Amino acid sequence: MNQYRLIDKLTWREWVTPKPLEEKPIHRWYVFPHSFTSDLVHALIDEWGLGPKDRILDPFVGAGTTVLAAKERGISASGYDLSPLAVLAARTKIANYSFAQLRTAWEKLKRALDSERWNGPSRSYPQLVEKALPGRLLGAFEGVAREINLLPFSAAVRDFFRLALLATVPQFSRAVATGGWLSWVDRRRNAKSLVPTFATRVEGMLEDLRETNSPRQCRWHVEKADARRLPDPRRTFSAVITSPPYPNRHDYTRVFGIELMFGFLNWEEARSLRYQSFHSHPEARPERPRANGYVAPERLERSVRRISKATRDPRVPKLLEGYFLDMYICLREVSRVCRPGARIAFVVGNAQYCGEPILVDELTAEIGEQVGLTCEKLLVTRYRGNSAQQMGRYGRNPSRESVVIFQKLSPKDGG
Repeated sequence: MNQYRLIDKLTWREWVTPKPLEEKPIHRWYVFPHSFTSDLVHALIDEWGLGPKDRILDPFVGAGTTVLAAKERGISASGYDLSPLAVLAARTKIANYSFAQLRTAWEKLKRALDSERWNGPSRSYPQLVEKALPGRLLGAFEGVAREINLLPFSAAVRDFFRLALLATVPQFSRAVATGGWLSWVDRRRNAKSLVPTFATRVEGMLEDLRETNSPRQCRWHVEKADARRLPDPRRTFSAVITSPPYPNRHDYTRVFGIELMFGFLNWEEARSLRYQSFHSHPEARPERPRANGYVAPERLERSVRRISKATRDPRVPKLLEGYFLDMYICLREVSRVCRPGARIAFVVGNAQYCGEPILVDELTAEIGEQVGLTCEKLLVTRYRGNSAQQMGRYGRNPSRESVVIFQKLSPKDGG
């Protein structure tokens, strides 16, 4: 069993939670759960001495923290994600806008918004959406979306307003994300209050842009792609800063189901996305590239055997086996697209099933070394409590949240 260097970085504990992003201009336009912050990205940029000649990759771009933080430092970056919501959020945050053009578009859009004309949706939506935004409320969201699509401006400008509208959904939806699930609440907000709420959101985003002076000279881009099949050629990136989904059963196609099926996907498409997503939840059944050369770590196999004996749910062992298989394929792709000497950071969270600890950070380190990366250290940033159900059965057993640091050595170094 490999021994990895564990380094206490508990001073970074807030940097591996999404809360600080809610106060950061532009970052706060859309925030995903289990995000890390721009502070962590900036700290790694400084530690690694990255500059304008470098290029950073985030293969799980989420709401775009890494690419936006790279832009704040004038460093080129690329981000990928399977979720169209993630692509929209990240791409909108890094776009180079004309503030005057956005203000003109907003004045035109405001004049077109009239809640009296929105009596209900003009087409059918998946049942989840119709239940979460009932009656005239769904019609109001559809009406705003229609007026945004009619704006005679660029796609980037329309996306700016689309993101503002989608960020407004949780304030009205009867389905509320609680952890990895949706729960139902009795909200009384009606269609007439959508326009002023949406306007407040847009004005806040415009104010962020007015007060922010980000560099424009480098290249930042985000597109839809699978972290297991990156579209880049070999030796493209000098750094990677990312966080794959944690193996905690959270299904983000459900957490963001209202937004996805209102703004992007029908029910069948949302289900296909759920199946193809990283194997961090029981419903994933992805089509993946072959994992030639992968050897499941012995301690993972031991843990899976213990869990298989302790649970009647066969999906949990399958989840864990699939998760680390996906991790291997993703790390293999990361190694392929990185230059020799590249530095790589994976933010991961350990897990626990049936009282059995799953040391995701150490297993990730071991798997990374199978694809030729060298694990330098594990930065332990905080300890998360186990779930109430796990605590009741097995006692309190906090799990580490860590940053796994790799380097891709050059051939002369033996890499």
